[in-house]
Order: sequence, then structure tokens, then C-alpha cells
Amino acid sequence: MNVSDMSVGDILNNLTAGTNLMYRVLENNLIVIAPRESMQQNVVTGKVTDASSGEVLPGVNIVIKGTTIGTTSDINGKFSISVPNQDAVLVFSFVGYVTAEIPVAGKNTLDVALEQEVQKLDEVVVVGYGTVKRVTLTGSVSSVQGDELKQSPSTNFSNTLIGRVPGLVAITQSGEPGYDGAVIRIRGANTLGNNDPLIVIDGIPNRGMDRLDPADIESFTVLKDASAAIYGTQAANGVILITTKRGQTGKPRITINVNGGFNQPTRIPDMADAATYATMLNEIAYYKSPANGRFQVYTQDDIDLFRNGKDPWGHPNTDWFHTVFKPWSNQNYENVSISGGTESMKYFISLGNKFEDGYYHRSATYYSQQDFRSNIDGKISQNIDVSFDVSGRQENRNFPTRSAGAIFRMLMRGKPQMPAFWPNGLPGPDIEYGDNPAVTSTDATGYDRDKRYILESNLRMNVRIPWVKGLSVQGNASFDKAFRYQKRFETPWYLYSWDGKTYDEKGVPVLIKGKRGLDAPQLTQEAEDGQQITYNLFATYEFSAGNNNFKVMAGTESQKGIFNWFNAFRKNYVTSLIDQLFAGATDQYMSNDGSASQSAHRSYFGRVNYDFAQKYLAEFVLRYDGSYMFEK
Repeated sequence: MNVSDMSVGDILNNLTAGTNLMYRVLENNLIVIAPRESMQQNVVTGKVTDASSGEVLPGVNIVIKGTTIGTTSDINGKFSISVPNQDAVLVFSFVGYVTAEIPVAGKNTLDVALEQEVQKLDEVVVVGYGTVKRVTLTGSVSSVQGDELKQSPSTNFSNTLIGRVPGLVAITQSGEPGYDGAVIRIRGANTLGNNDPLIVIDGIPNRGMDRLDPADIESFTVLKDASAAIYGTQAANGVILITTKRGQTGKPRITINVNGGFNQPTRIPDMADAATYATMLNEIAYYKSPANGRFQVYTQDDIDLFRNGKDPWGHPNTDWFHTVFKPWSNQNYENVSISGGTESMKYFISLGNKFEDGYYHRSATYYSQQDFRSNIDGKISQNIDVSFDVSGRQENRNFPTRSAGAIFRMLMRGKPQMPAFWPNGLPGPDIEYGDNPAVTSTDATGYDRDKRYILESNLRMNVRIPWVKGLSVQGNASFDKAFRYQKRFETPWYLYSWDGKTYDEKGVPVLIKGKRGLDAPQLTQEAEDGQQITYNLFATYEFSAGNNNFKVMAGTESQKGIFNWFNAFRKNYVTSLIDQLFAGATDQYMSNDGSASQSAHRSYFGRVNYDFAQKYLAEFVLRYDGSYMFEK
């Protein structure tokens, strides 16, 4: 079409005349041309308001149910959206309001009034050294309930957080049982050094959360930006507050959680088989020396034997990943808890067990854990409450003497024309340095056992001052103890090789047994002993004057830590049957070592919260930290 002095609309009308096409001019002069039936949509407009006050609500999300098509209301609460048909349903959602689903029902105008989600606004949120109502919350806080977290059947609690909490990123860097914790980041990296957030469990900072039992957790809260400032310099990367479950008044309630599952690697490299690999070697040799032909390394008969499997002794075809990896690795989890109590005494008691196997056949890698928790709440008088919490767990990590990285490296380097096992079941030769991953992934090379015992306790008292309304004082005294025993016993192992020529009188290939690894067993043994003592005491005073509401909190906290480490090494054991230090040789190779360290922190903190009729909010936070790292 060749036109001039015509408007865009006239040109488009001429173009689409007599066709099944329509056009529509969108924002920024964007023109869409499409079949008529797909363009004939209903445009619905309207306004969103607060049902109680009638005020307009900007930023409301409006989505066509069952699709990702949506829009938001503007600053005046108005919206416009194209729906595919008159039976469409619009979903209106906004923070602090009940989600509404409104059928279009052939209407072109919809005015929607959203109801406030009163229950959520009145929800109490855990913050540093206290709680606040969500409606008066000033900082950025995200929370999730424990019942939601336990839906993910993971042996490491940090992995259940993936995609659960806004602003929190959890990245699992390893799937190795026992070392599968996720790296946690809150709003990215904020410091040049350690970027881990501060973990606070039941009011006690610097505890670990990876091995918590999800069935014991009541709530999980993340403090971001200024809301984390109450914890001072430790909170540069945000704060995670975890509250464990407590007993409720009533008859004993028994809860049992049992689940089992299977793991497998998400992606395994697709490696060349023996026939393909042999062909590749021939091609490489041909490129280097074309004059010598295309079968310089392997003949066509060799390649055929690799492919058809008729000669497993002379022409093996090994899929190293399939040989070493199991199709599925099992894991299981069991927990039983009992809770209940009276007005004067409440209890929550929990017992748990976890197990996760490694990926290898006859795997030397696996993780097991047994844990318990007891939270007791008592009422001494009308104004004095006391709580005593104690939890403990045993963590057992078991590994081969070769690292996961070394095993995977040899799997990648394994040549398919080399046997992992000979047809008679004996282990085949090593790839290099004695490494046959079908053997080094088992306990044939010894063992590496890492056992940890953790005990955490807390005594809490809360006193409400009867002669000053709104004034209360709370104190915590905790004692945490951790032991770690690591024992690494390395022994020689044996592999079998064949020269490809020697047979016995029965025509069976003669295998040569060879020692690999060490000449004699050796033992490395370590012991760690650590403890942490924490005290904090703070007072909270709440009062109101008309519509002016105040909440003032001030307190102090002290934390001390002691750590001891011991190491011993012995070599040249006469036998691998006795794996104790005394059985090792007392020669120039024996060694012992040890160290100790201490740490201490003391802090003073305070916070003032103010709101006017729960609409206008202000918060002031102060913290003064002292550390053993700095001179007076």
C-alpha cells in the first residue's frame, strides 16, 4: 500500500478491512494487530476502596484468576483491565486486607471495597528482646510459621527456607550428608567479611539453626534494615529469630511425624561409552599422523567388542557414574512430641531422629541425628513466670578417607575402557594415585567419623511489677555446651590389574594384587570442647496517654565463650584391626598439638516505640557494644 496524507487510524482501517484482523493502539503509541476473536475482549474498569473508611487503596494487585495477567490500582484507587470473557473472575489482594474474588459477570465497571484483615493486623510479631503488634511494626520484618517449614522433608533445617521468606536467599552448595547446609543471605552481601546473619533462638544469640528439628519450631522471623539494629554490630547482615514451641493448657497432646524419601543427583554428566571413546582416540591419532590410518589405537574389532560386551575381560565398557552411584539414596525422619499442662505448669517435650544416606553403592558417607527438647513453663505467682528449656542432640557424620571432591574428580576422569570391577567381582585398577572411585567411596580405605554432642539450656524469668502498671522485667541465663570428636583412620587398600596376556590353566586371566594408598595405617584424632554462657536482663514499660501509645525497653547482655582443641597423630600401625592411638608407632612421625581461646561481649541496648492511634509510628533504637577484640 502506497499512501500519503492519511492518519494512522485510516491506514490501519484500510489494511484490516475485509479481513479477520483488528488493531488496537496501546500506551506509548504501541500498535497491536491480531485476529479479531483474540482482540474482542471486555475492558473492566473500577475503583478499590477500604470497606470501613471508604478511603481509596493505591497499589492493589488485580489478577485474572487462573492466569498471570494483572494490573494494579493507581494513586486514586482506579484500575482498568482487559478480560478474555464475561465469565472471568478478578482477584483483588493487598497487604493487610482480605483477598477478594469478584466475578465480572458481564459488567464493565466494578467498584470493590476490601475488608481489613483484622486478625493479621493484631498478630504479634517477635522482634529483638520483645514482641509488637504487626499493625504498629515500623521496620521490615518477615515471618513464617513452623508448621509451614516442616512441610519440606530435609535433614538440614536451612534447606527448608528456600523460597519461604521474602528477602532471604538460601543457596545449597553441597548435597553431601552432614555438610549440606545452605548459605543464608538477607538482602545480599553487606560486609567485606562474614556475611552470615545473626541467629537468635529463644532469645539467645549466636546459636546454630542447621540441625534444628522443624517440628519444634513455632515461628521463624527475619529482621531486616533498621529493625535489626537492636542487636548492634552483630546484626550487620540481618537477624533471624527462631521461637520454639511451648505447651498449652489442656490435656496431653501427642503428635507423631514420620516421613521417608529418596534422593538422587539432579544432573549427572552424560559420558562417552567405551566404543565411542576408542573411536575418539583413533581420530586423535589420525589427526596427528594421517599416514598411519584411522585405526592406530584400536581396531574395528576392538570397537565392536567394546560395544557388544562379548569380552568383558579384555574389552570392558564401564559407566563410572552408574557403577558408583545408587539409583536412589534413602532418608528418613521421625519425631514424636507431647504437650499440655495446667494454668500453673505447661510442658512441651519432643524426641526426633534423622538419617540420610550417601549416593554411593556400599557408601561410607551417611548422616544420622538424634535430638530431644524439653520446654517447661511454670507460674510461681500471679506476677512471676519462670521457664526452663533444655535441648540436646547427637550428630554422626561418616565419610570415606577420600573427599567427595576427589571421588567426583575421578568419576569424571574415569576411562570407560577400564573396569571398575573385574567379571569375578574383584576391584579393577586405579585411574591414578590409587583412586578407583568404586572403592574409595566405600570404607575399604578406612573411615572418617565426626561425632558431635550439643547441649543448650536456658532459664528465663519474667516479673510483672504489680505497683507499676505496664512495667515488667525479664531475664535469661543460658549455658550451651558442645563436644566434637573426629577420628580419621586411613588404611591401605588393594586393587587388581591384568596385563591382558596372562591366563591360568583354566583360561582365566591372572590378576595381580597391588597395594594402594599408604604403606601402613595411620590415625588422626581430634577433640574439641566449647561452651557459651549468656546473660541478659531488660525491662519493658508500656503506657498510653489518650491516643498516644508508648513502649520503652532497656537492658544489658553479656556473653562469654571458651574453646579448647586437641589433636594427635600416629603412623605405621602394625595392623588395621586396632584403631587406637596407643597402637601406633612412637617414632619421629608421631605428634600432638592443642590450643585454647576465649571470647567475651557486653552490650547495653534500648528501644522506644511510639504510635498515635496505631496510624502514625516512630521507633528509636540505641545499642552500645563492647568486645574482647578491642582494647579499653
